[in-house]
Amino acid sequence: MSVHQLQDGRWFVKIYDPDKPSKSRREYYGRGAAAEIKARSRDQELDLKRTKPRVSDDSGPLFHELATEYLLNKNFNANSLKLCTLRLESIIIPVIGQIPALRLTYDDIDRYVRKRRQSVKANTVRREVVDIKAILNWSVKRRPPLLPMNPVRDYQPPAADDAVIAPPTSSEVEAILKYANSRLYRAITIAWYTGLRPGAVELFSLRWDSVLWENGIIRIVSADKGGPRLREVPIHPDFVAELKTWMEKDDNPIGHIIHQNGQPVNSLKTAWKLAKEKAGITRRLRMYDLRHFFVTTAIEGGSDYKTLSEIVGSSPETLRRHYQHVSGAARISLIERMPKINPPL
Repeated sequence: MSVHQLQDGRWFVKIYDPDKPSKSRREYYGRGAAAEIKARSRDQELDLKRTKPRVSDDSGPLFHELATEYLLNKNFNANSLKLCTLRLESIIIPVIGQIPALRLTYDDIDRYVRKRRQSVKANTVRREVVDIKAILNWSVKRRPPLLPMNPVRDYQPPAADDAVIAPPTSSEVEAILKYANSRLYRAITIAWYTGLRPGAVELFSLRWDSVLWENGIIRIVSADKGGPRLREVPIHPDFVAELKTWMEKDDNPIGHIIHQNGQPVNSLKTAWKLAKEKAGITRRLRMYDLRHFFVTTAIEGGSDYKTLSEIVGSSPETLRRHYQHVSGAARISLIERMPKINPPL
């Protein structure tokens, strides 16, 4: 089986009879990009029924080859490059990496989505499909182009899971802390009192020399999210004594604050999941929601967006856009502060 195009623009699939290799027939699919996609989809469907692997000289680069070029030449910041590389190498390429990029079909992506949705949220799968399409679109736009077209250009990623996750309550956090190991305990406490992002750039990179005791601040290197690159967060009065206890126990003035036997930590997802389950919390709740709690509490407490942006490392515009919803009590309080007017008699 193979895909061809006539001089008049029509696409067709040449289908060979396995019992009579010298004979073949054609299936026509019309003209244009949609016709080419249908033809290639049909060709791949027939190839899947083969007992021998397909060998083709004109099928173009494999998807993993384009992905490699994309990672090498696309302009990323360091953290985005790391995350994209992780998604591609550990998740996407093992599934579709060996497929010629031009022969990728909507059915291929549908199968990918169905498989991934068995274990992860829609938002996660959506991000991965966006990566796939971005690589193909980038390959088309390269000069010279690496692909003549994106065969899944109009594929619609899964709808985002737009359910708002309510920030954790104090009682929920206290329950999780009860079952947290030492690393998770420190991470939760720091995120609670500073509002930092609980990931590799901000939380896991914190060292003891980031704590300026004489100034009463913690210096945090911000993730590249549009806010200040370096920010200074005051140490909460109720956190000072505990923070000093941790430092004395570690006895390493330049070591990581979150560590395992002196070695840096890269993730606490498993520890968070286990502690949350032991605490009896069954609703969806992420470590990142500690940051949401911090920001929401600050806004509801009357903090101005400029000051808050300097503490949490997001621009005032981002804060306004993502934290427009506040609690009912805060809305009631705002209305009650409006002065009374007396209607004319």
